[in-house]
Amino acid sequence: MTKAGSKGGNLRDKLDGNELDLSLSDLNEVPVKELAALPKATILDLSCNKLTTLPSDFCGLTHLVKLDLSKNKLQQLPADFGRLVNLQHLDLLNNRLVTLPVSFAQLKNLKWLDLKDNPLDPVLAKVAGDCLDEKQCKQWLVACRVTELQQQPLCTSVNTIYDNAVQGLRRHEILQWVLQTDSQQ
Repeated sequence: MTKAGSKGGNLRDKLDGNELDLSLSDLNEVPVKELAALPKATILDLSCNKLTTLPSDFCGLTHLVKLDLSKNKLQQLPADFGRLVNLQHLDLLNNRLVTLPVSFAQLKNLKWLDLKDNPLDPVLAKVAGDCLDEKQCKQWLVACRVTELQQQPLCTSVNTIYDNAVQGLRRHEILQWVLQTDSQQ
């Protein structure tokens, strides 16, 4: 099954108060449009499905307070995951996450996070520790922010490209001759 609606009818029928349980629904993708139409559903359980990615428009579900994505096959989170600013409880147990997006540090309301059983980058895993209460989560987010800023792929790749370009230019004989001639004038 791909969409929740195709397995068990209307999502509104699965809404119990503010909780929407789509666990064990054999989902390959998240029915974002249908979820966006249910702002009352602040607690969303997508555990035990077959999710490998989340679409970027998932991050528009800013009404979510509690999100369970455990026991899926997620390899990464969308770059703008930090837009889920109301998120307080996030379960990512037993996925395939190696790193987290830089925007993750914007989840300032986070009070509980489970990242166990993910092949996290060793640096991030060391920093991560537990985040099982508000104090631990605040410490975790600060450490995560510092670590992520130091290792942002964009900064690393731009610096690498620049260094490689400078080295290449220094080795180019004709360019060296032009630069020397230009600097002597």
